[in-house]
Order: sequence, then C-alpha cells, then structure tokens
Amino acid sequence: MIQLSKLAGVAAIAIATLPALGGTIYSTTGLGTEFYGSGTSIANGHRGLEYGDEIRLPSEGYSFTGLSFDYYSASLGGSAKLTLYANDGALINGSAAPGTKLLEVPNIGLSAGLNTATFDYTPFVSQFGEIKLPKAFTVAVSFSGASTTSDKGLLVGGAVDTSGRPDTNVGGSANDFWQRTGSGSGDWALRQLSSGTEANFKIAVTANIPEPTTVALGVVGAAFVGAAALRRNRR
Repeated sequence: MIQLSKLAGVAAIAIATLPALGGTIYSTTGLGTEFYGSGTSIANGHRGLEYGDEIRLPSEGYSFTGLSFDYYSASLGGSAKLTLYANDGALINGSAAPGTKLLEVPNIGLSAGLNTATFDYTPFVSQFGEIKLPKAFTVAVSFSGASTTSDKGLLVGGAVDTSGRPDTNVGGSANDFWQRTGSGSGDWALRQLSSGTEANFKIAVTANIPEPTTVALGVVGAAFVGAAALRRNRR
C-alpha cells in the first residue's frame, strides 16, 4: 500500500502540471456584410450604448488570451470600446445580465468599411494578471462618433462555429444578445435581430484551454497497474 500511495502521488503531480493548449473557444461562421448599427433608436442599437453576445462555456477556468470582432464603419473616425462582463448581474427575463466588469479596452480606432478589430491580452498578463473566464460572460462593444450619415456597428456572425470540438470552439451563444438601455447597472435588455438572422455577432474569443485529462487518467491507471504488479511480485 505504501508503494501504491507513492505512485498515485506522482500521477497527481502529472495532472496538476499538464501544459495548457491555446485556441479559439468561441467563434461564428458568418461571412456576410449585414451589421447592427448605431442609429438613433433602441431598435437600431442606439448610439453610444453597449451591446454584444453572451457566451457560455462548458466550465470555468479558461484563461483569456484575446479576441476579435468584425465591424462596419461608413467613414474613417470615431472609436469603439470593448468590455468583458461576467453574467452575474440582475435577473432579467430569467437570465443573469452582464454584471462584474472583467476587462475594458477604450478608444479602439475605427477604419472605414468592413474591418476586424483584434485585441491580444497576453502582453498584459504579467501586469494585470490572468483573466479566468466564468461559465457565462458577455463581449460588449459600444461605438462613438456615429451619426445618421456615418453608421457604425458590429457585423452579424450567424451560427456558432462548432468545428474542433471538444477542445476548440467549445463556447455557445443563444439566438439573442444583450443591449444597454440606460446608464444603470441593471439597464440591460435581451434583444433579437428583426431580420430573422441568428442574433450572434462576428466575434472570436481565444483562451488557454486545459489539456484533456485523458492522458493524465492514463498515468493514474498505469500507477495502479504498477502497484498491483508490485503486490503480486511480493507473493
């Protein structure tokens, strides 16, 4: 039994020190040019207020490394603000709204036309620490500098990409999105796109993904087999 305890202890260390895999944990499949713009009314993503998708992961513990979002801007100028929220806020229509702020990136410059904005968090880990993503979080974006003659908005992404599962693209998103309705912490609403298109935006999130534990479980199994062999040899 002493030998078994030692071998099992070595196996436990192997599980704890497995390297992480980096990959895309959420993305969408859309390639179109439809966008949800920053017009003057709430129904059109009213100007200056945030909106974006809630993403659900199979578990906590994914370490955020970056993301990208596709947008349209009718002209050069203005800016976007990116915010990550944990969905631990007030219950709205039975769902927890965006609550705790995990990350805010202001003053993202905008180019004219269809574009992709990319944010890499890895250079900031040493300064600000890891961002461990909760099971449910929201990627929200707001635009400034929009007007009735200079629309700006997130591109619609359509269906959630499932390629590479279970290790990549493990995240999911329902056919709706969160949108600010005011400045208060509870001023959020769930909305859908009036066009009938699936209400996901063209967003991709990357994170360090814990390596599958099947390898570690194999080490544990080998430890028990080895221990059994030791017991047989003593007879």
